[in-house]
Amino acid sequence: MCLRFQSMTHGHDVDRFNRWAGSYDRHWMQRIIFDPIQRSVLQLAKEEVGNPATILDIGCGTGKLLRLASERFPGARLVGVDAAIEMVKQAHGATTAGTILFQQAIAEELPFANGSFDLVFSTMTFHHWQNQGRGAAEVARVLTPDGRWLLAEFVPSGFMKSVRSLLRLHQFPDRTYLRDVLGNAGLKMVKEQRVSGLRGQVAVMAIGSIRSAGR
Repeated sequence: MCLRFQSMTHGHDVDRFNRWAGSYDRHWMQRIIFDPIQRSVLQLAKEEVGNPATILDIGCGTGKLLRLASERFPGARLVGVDAAIEMVKQAHGATTAGTILFQQAIAEELPFANGSFDLVFSTMTFHHWQNQGRGAAEVARVLTPDGRWLLAEFVPSGFMKSVRSLLRLHQFPDRTYLRDVLGNAGLKMVKEQRVSGLRGQVAVMAIGSIRSAGR
C-alpha cells in the first residue's frame, strides 16, 4: 500500500534518498554512525518493552533495523514506512518475503489504527519531518498505552549547542523544543542514553504516554 505523496514532506530530502537507495547500505555512515545507534536502540527496546508484539519503524530506509529487530524479537509483527519509495523497494528486496511489511508513508500521516504498536522506532529521521509536532502526535496515536517510542536523534550538547544556534540548524531538536513537542502530543521522555563513540551528540530517548510513562 502506498500513500499519495504529501507536500509536507521535504521533497529534496525524499529525492536524495531515492537516489541514494541503491548504495545506502554500503555507505561509510552505516558502520560509523548507524550501527552503534541501532545497537543502542535495540538494547533500550529490550529494557523498556521486553517482548513487543508489534513494532513500527518510521523512516525505515532499507529495513536493516527491522531485520535486526526480527532476530531480537522473533514473535513480533514488524512494519516499516519510509517517504522514499526507492528505499521501500530496497527494503522489500533485502527481506524474506512476508516477514516484514514495508510501505510508503510519512510520519505526519501514518496509515494505521489507534494503539497499533507496542514499540515505534525513528532513528535519525526526526530532523527530516517537516511537521515534527504532527509527526509526534501521530506516533502518540498509534502507540499502545504502555508502549514506547524510541527516538534516536542528534541532540547537541556542550559546544555543539552553540554550533547549532550559529548555523541555525533548527531541524535538530534542543531539549526545550523537544519537551514542548512531546508534551503537546501527550508524550514524555522517560529514559535517555547517549550513543557511545559519537562524542555524546546522539541520544536514544525512550518516550511514552504522559498518563503511563511513570510506570
